Amino acid sequence: MKILEFKSFFLVGIKGVAMTAMAQLLTDAQKEVSGSDVEEDFVTKDILKKLDLKIMVGFNSEIPDDVDCVIYTAAHEGKFNPQVIGAEKRKIKTYSHAEAQAEFFNLKKGIAVCGVGGKSTVSAMISWILTKSGAEPSFAVGVGNIPGLDKTAQWDTDTDIFVAEADEYVTDPSAPQRNEEITPRFSFLEPFITVCTNLKFDHPDVYKNFEHTKEVFFKFFNQIDSNGFLIINYKDLEHKPTTSAETTLTFGENPKADFSYKAVEKNIEPGTNVGLLTYKNLEYKIILKVPGSYNLENAVAAIAACSTVDIPIFESLNALESFNSTQRRFELIGTKNGVTYYDDYAHHPNEVKSVIEALNKWYPDSRKIVVFQPHTYSRTKNLLTEFIDSFEVSDSKTEILLLDIFSSAREKYDSTISSNDIVKGVQSKFKNIKISNLETIHNLSVYFENNLNPGDVVLTIGAGDIYKVHILI
Repeated sequence: MKILEFKSFFLVGIKGVAMTAMAQLLTDAQKEVSGSDVEEDFVTKDILKKLDLKIMVGFNSEIPDDVDCVIYTAAHEGKFNPQVIGAEKRKIKTYSHAEAQAEFFNLKKGIAVCGVGGKSTVSAMISWILTKSGAEPSFAVGVGNIPGLDKTAQWDTDTDIFVAEADEYVTDPSAPQRNEEITPRFSFLEPFITVCTNLKFDHPDVYKNFEHTKEVFFKFFNQIDSNGFLIINYKDLEHKPTTSAETTLTFGENPKADFSYKAVEKNIEPGTNVGLLTYKNLEYKIILKVPGSYNLENAVAAIAACSTVDIPIFESLNALESFNSTQRRFELIGTKNGVTYYDDYAHHPNEVKSVIEALNKWYPDSRKIVVFQPHTYSRTKNLLTEFIDSFEVSDSKTEILLLDIFSSAREKYDSTISSNDIVKGVQSKFKNIKISNLETIHNLSVYFENNLNPGDVVLTIGAGDIYKVHILI
């Protein structure tokens, strides 16, 4: 049976961003949906509340009798989760989230957005442009919300485009420990268009090195429809990617890129980001509400993708002027007692560096407090030098604070690495940077209460639970 032939679905780990997107696809397809997860709230709580689904706490309860399909994620033990094992014993069909999403995606002309850094934003930008242009796409984006759309996924049976964030992480993180082959989550997708934002080394818990990472991405590039498109960052051509796509288009700051851009440095102020796009010797002005050169690059990638499905460039640019980013991507939390608060999901060194640079451009004269919570022991340990170097862009008015490493549910405690290693590395290499480790969210909230002044700007960064500090302020 195909996934849309089932009637009642149970989502194990339903509060995760990808699974909440899946819940929206299924409810749009008129399916019954319920699920299970831990008790704590996630960034998806508002969307789940609106969906009004029955959610069990924990993973030890029996799946309801009427369920005929179970979907699970790599979190919460994946296919070894007690409820998944119970479903298989009852002969209930089970899918990994990656397999389930591919069943939707492969029914349509798919636009897959992959890469290390930017894929959520570019996916959201493409979905935003297509929605504003009247194309009514289906889409699934792994974020807490897309303000203005007020959803992170949509299934429309009457239109032919599906935009999906294509994740290079794996369906079973424990596979390497059993000497088994890994299965990248995006390997089930059969795109017509693939956008690759950046090729970088990440997920050292499942990828051996950058060569291994490139091998996996290039294999994915060869799953593109033979009449389709690969849209890739110009700087990544140096890695000599191969593809089955008929057409390769490039984007980036390099003037040789098919879609090239440059930032306009004058009159930069909070809430404004201006650049110039050049395509086929014509110049277009880019105006965004989201900061940073990296977001100009994200916008250009989205514009390039939309151009391949016949959306005129000027229409994409008009749509992007009203794009408010996504939850946890340089998200303006608000202002309290004269202090402005932002939050960002950045968790790779390149992303950390980019968001700090963006903050500097918007607030060059303000006192800035940047708080970083590293995500996973394996990433922090393997990319320690890169994390230390990412803080080099901090200006003289910036103070760096760290929290302890946020451990993923898929890994064990590692006593050989801590946030203090980043602090010591920065102190040793960049003696003018003020940096310390506050360890906990509680300590951070106390620090905010006692040390912030009107005019200060706070940016919290990380893929863990650092965003929860804003609830305590």
